[in-house]
Amino acid sequence: MDTREVLPGIHATRDYALWFERNRTLVISDLHLGYEGALQEAGVAIPRRQKGIMLERLDRLLQKYEPEKVIVDGDFKHEFSRNLEDEWKDVQDVLDFLYKRTVPILVRGNHDNYLMQILSKKGLDLHRKWELGGFTLVHGHDDPGVSGPLVLGHEHPAVKLRDTVGATFSLPAFVVQRDLILLPAFSPLALGVDVTERPKMSPLLQNRDLSEAHVYAIDDALGLMDFGRVRDLERAQP
Repeated sequence: MDTREVLPGIHATRDYALWFERNRTLVISDLHLGYEGALQEAGVAIPRRQKGIMLERLDRLLQKYEPEKVIVDGDFKHEFSRNLEDEWKDVQDVLDFLYKRTVPILVRGNHDNYLMQILSKKGLDLHRKWELGGFTLVHGHDDPGVSGPLVLGHEHPAVKLRDTVGATFSLPAFVVQRDLILLPAFSPLALGVDVTERPKMSPLLQNRDLSEAHVYAIDDALGLMDFGRVRDLERAQP
């Protein structure tokens, strides 16, 4: 399945985005642009493929939905302490790609410390939060004093599957309650965190019971898959 209406007027897509139909707005999170460059500086050499994969996803999303806005709910870039040269280029390339076809809106994440140096050259702001369709979009790494329905990034939720020989497969996932949506990481390199793990990283989730939340996982070949509720996955743990 390519899309699923997870709440009235809000659709999860197999391309790691939420589609707010009435607002004609796509929401994604956790691109972590420049991650390969940070790994290379740490002595880990990997092919630089993630920007290309994400641009392909964005192109499919923009062609299908023709959104008025695309909101990035935090962690557009990866490096905490500075803007790496390759990271700077990747961020500009993706911003330019979006700017030609829609209006990009960026919410600040914990990895976005130096993002304003890049955004200011494009005339863009970096927002602490954004209101959309009755929800407040924040990244989730801190508590900005918001209440009511939330859309969060930061958690990188995933369903962890284990085969008979003990190998683990990770499927990025949307986690959905009536007043809460957790977004999967848009980056293909971001490690997923098991949706059954507690406590969660975000202070906004420390006192929330997610056992009744619904889980929709993404497989690149099969699309969106309904895994039931978090409590069902907890019971299925060996």
